[in-house]
Amino acid sequence: MSTSELIEWYATVSGVIAALMLASDLGRKVTGFGFVLFCTMNVAWIVHARTQPEGGGLMWQNGILFAVNLLGVYQYLLSAKNRRKMRVIKEAVQEFEAHEAERPA
Repeated sequence: MSTSELIEWYATVSGVIAALMLASDLGRKVTGFGFVLFCTMNVAWIVHARTQPEGGGLMWQNGILFAVNLLGVYQYLLSAKNRRKMRVIKEAVQEFEAHEAERPA
């Protein structure tokens, strides 16, 4: 298998895994790392596209999607404001669940 084919398969498999990570709704960290995986997929598609004579569209598409996915990484993993909001939400949910557990059935 050639290097180009390995890169193509990495891009394919990592894209599927990243999509599953986002769609599974397993929490902010998993979603954030799904966006990181999407970024590596975009780089792989760009590298692969550069080896193809007609890869310009694929290269541009993944360059733009890379920027979009960087925004996802920022929103889910790096934004202090969003981390504070999620901490407050988590505390509120824990408080709600504690009160619900105390209520008679």
